Amino acid sequence: MLRKTSLPDESLSKDRPRMITFLSILIFLISLFHLLKLSQAIIQWDILSTIPLTVSPLYLAADGLVWWVSGLILTWALWTGQSWTRKIGLSLALIFAATFWIDLIWITEPDILQTRWLINLVFTVLGLSAMFIILNTASSRDFFN
Repeated sequence: MLRKTSLPDESLSKDRPRMITFLSILIFLISLFHLLKLSQAIIQWDILSTIPLTVSPLYLAADGLVWWVSGLILTWALWTGQSWTRKIGLSLALIFAATFWIDLIWITEPDILQTRWLINLVFTVLGLSAMFIILNTASSRDFFN
């Protein structure tokens, strides 16, 4: 009869819920988008400085840097099941949505804003709802505790 040997910390390992895996991959992809935004702001700095933008290239680069780093930290926390992930994840989602809407209203041309505000609102509500639901399911609560 074969005996299964277990490592000392195997009893401490947790199974990551599928929705947490999906969410961590999605957050990682969003953070990569912001890395692209940061790199393009740096690479195209001279061009961005000469054209009439509502914001400076520094703002675009800083925004990309903040959300890239935040996304990486949240991805790691989701993947590894850190106990503080639910609170930070929900907080970052709310801050991200708020800054998205502030940028949309501040930077976007009024014509474009008039035609796209509804779809942006739908995606914001769906995204925040999905984040809240995924982080508050019983399996997620168990994973993070």
